[in-house]
Amino acid sequence: MPDEKNSHILLGTRQRGDRTLINQAMEVHYLNTDLDIESVHDLYRIVEEFGEDVIVLHHGESRGYNHASFEIALGADFGADEVINYFCSLVEAFPKEVREIWDGCCSRILDMGFESGTTPHNLRSEIRASTVQRVARIGASIVITVYSLPVSMERSADGNISSDLE
Repeated sequence: MPDEKNSHILLGTRQRGDRTLINQAMEVHYLNTDLDIESVHDLYRIVEEFGEDVIVLHHGESRGYNHASFEIALGADFGADEVINYFCSLVEAFPKEVREIWDGCCSRILDMGFESGTTPHNLRSEIRASTVQRVARIGASIVITVYSLPVSMERSADGNISSDLE
């Protein structure tokens, strides 16, 4: 049985003044995988070559480098391994001149994003050896980013949810 101090994290609700603590379990889950690239050279040809297969999250100058950030445009619910393989397929299909721009990037990162939570006890997300080999062949790295949960979530009397981070 959970201790009284942490019981609001797991189940039910608890009143505090005119606010009700949201006491539901928050599931740890995979969000998506972004591809982030940086170069001293223009990245427009890479952005153009990806076309409608990706959503461009950012394309421009950042910290003195040309930067572009992408996520896949497919609407299906894919896991990290499938998304990483999809990005690899796109890069492997680049024409020679675009692949040279890719190879000239100073940073090529596949960033797997996860949101933290209270359940389940653990979450496994396998990246297969064959996928890691493909990532290495395209000269990219894999990063894992875990986004924390707010310390507490609350619902005000008007029904709006707020957190300690607001």
